[in-house]
Amino acid sequence: MKRSKILFSALKVPFDYMFVVGAFMLAYFTRLQTDYDYIWNFNEFLKFTLVIAPIWILFFALQKLYVPSEKGHTFEEVSRIIIGSLAATLISISYIFLSRTDFFSRLIIFYALAYSILLISTYRIVANLLQSYLYKFDIGVIRLAIIGNRGIAKLVINNLKTDLSWGYKIIKTLDHNALEKIQSVITSNIDEVIMADPYASDKQITRILNYCAERGIGFKVIPNLFRAQTAKVDLQLIAGIPMIEYQRTPLFGWGGIYKRIFDIITSIILLIILSPIYFLAVIGVKLSSPNGPILFRQKRVGLGRQFSFLKFRTMNPDAHKLHKKYIKKYGNMFKLKNDPRIYPLGKFLRKFSIDELPQIFNVLKGDMSLIGPRPPMPEEVEHYNEWQRKRLGVKPGITGLWQVSGRSNVDFDEWVRLDIYYIENWTLWLDFVILLKTIWVVVRGRGAY
Repeated sequence: MKRSKILFSALKVPFDYMFVVGAFMLAYFTRLQTDYDYIWNFNEFLKFTLVIAPIWILFFALQKLYVPSEKGHTFEEVSRIIIGSLAATLISISYIFLSRTDFFSRLIIFYALAYSILLISTYRIVANLLQSYLYKFDIGVIRLAIIGNRGIAKLVINNLKTDLSWGYKIIKTLDHNALEKIQSVITSNIDEVIMADPYASDKQITRILNYCAERGIGFKVIPNLFRAQTAKVDLQLIAGIPMIEYQRTPLFGWGGIYKRIFDIITSIILLIILSPIYFLAVIGVKLSSPNGPILFRQKRVGLGRQFSFLKFRTMNPDAHKLHKKYIKKYGNMFKLKNDPRIYPLGKFLRKFSIDELPQIFNVLKGDMSLIGPRPPMPEEVEHYNEWQRKRLGVKPGITGLWQVSGRSNVDFDEWVRLDIYYIENWTLWLDFVILLKTIWVVVRGRGAY
């Protein structure tokens, strides 16, 4: 799912809240025209409204009104707004009754119900029209590659080209003979791939699915073409054609938003708490190994791109020259217990993972997450097989399941299995647990070198 669509859906939450509060304000002033016997003052009523408005947001979320979609379906959306508003109203009335709130007019709740449906439905319709209008200028569109050029594939192509409100821009179309060339055309210019070729084998589709997953590219397939290998699927109706979207991880959509918020807040807190350690590490590196820089920068592979990875330098300045030689000798993602390239203070920094602390800036920048698979070097990725490349399907992390399960004592295959388990079973609670376990593992200093 394109980031702009996720952002567009996320912005609906504060706008819905604002319009619910607005509906209550309109209800207040409407009721004010007919009831003068006993009325709360405006400040009391506003406080009550700010507390009760989140009930609407909760029921809207349960109605899936914040799920990112390619196209706004006006009738369905308005129907869900009505159902969510009715449910929220019933809960609000129950709350007022059970809490014995000294409410001046319960009729005002029904006014608020009518106004909330009217205001939110109107703004949602306008927002959908605006989104469709922006698509005409390629703003927020999903850049699409379609595999297939016959039968139902032609129908999909024609429908998407005719109806721009779906938000797709077809960049590439490939026939069934071009499947072997797919990797050469799926580049950073493609956001999503739709498989509409009835002649594609399961093996071919699996390869393309994995290729897209490790680069953060969406993948959809028309049903009955592919025997699903995972239960994490979502059935969507696009351009009048039912399609299955494969989601290997809950980190797409709202999961990614929750994780990003968690990363930013936690990183800022950690930077404040750990600032004295940063200061001491800078002085220590400079004094103990004056010939090299304080920070070590290296190209690492992230989600669909490379980035500059930061660490406090723990090795001699020319250590990188031996890395390719060591890969051939010790295997991929090797770690040596007594690596001769590490200077004395560097061993201490590594033992307690102090060298990893600058990566918090990578997290704030958005290249990494606090929790996730460790980012490999490009030359290491060259040695990956198809199964191992699955660990590239999410943002890399500073720590992860591998680190709380033995750290350097875990072999690479087990490392990959832990990463894939994390990717397919992510929850915010799992991130929190891993973070707490990491603190304990780091303090003990076991398994790190």
